[in-house]
Amino acid sequence: MKVKKLFLGLFLLCIMLTTGCSSANPSKDMGELYSLALDAYMPMDEGLNGDMKYIAIDMNNLKDIDETDKKQILKYFEKYNIEVMEATYEQLKEKGLYNPKTMVLNGVLLRVEKTEISNNRIVIEGSKYRAGDGAIGTKVIIEYKNGKWQVSKADGTWKS
Repeated sequence: MKVKKLFLGLFLLCIMLTTGCSSANPSKDMGELYSLALDAYMPMDEGLNGDMKYIAIDMNNLKDIDETDKKQILKYFEKYNIEVMEATYEQLKEKGLYNPKTMVLNGVLLRVEKTEISNNRIVIEGSKYRAGDGAIGTKVIIEYKNGKWQVSKADGTWKS
């Protein structure tokens, strides 16, 4: 009888460890993770933020997201107290949110080009764009530390 209980206890422990009940496999709320990463773009080259009328986010390359995640990301950026929208560069031009004389957007466009996901770390590369001569490349590393996801590094990778 004791052997059966011991075996059952070990079996249950193994199941708990392999199904994510440990912190080795933290859950990934992609809306939260992309919000953290994209927000880390904002203090980079703050000159691009000057007199911005909106923040546009191109979500075409975001991995593993659904409509709820998209809404979560847009809502997160409302803290900047300006219009926030999902849009590509082409859509911004079509909406008249681009000045053809100066060839400058009236806001900033945040993009993700590449996402690498592992258990406790996510690397997101992209850009913050205002104009052909006003843009930066970005690389943000988000890691799971102390029970939560947090930006551990955010750097510019190129500048135009």
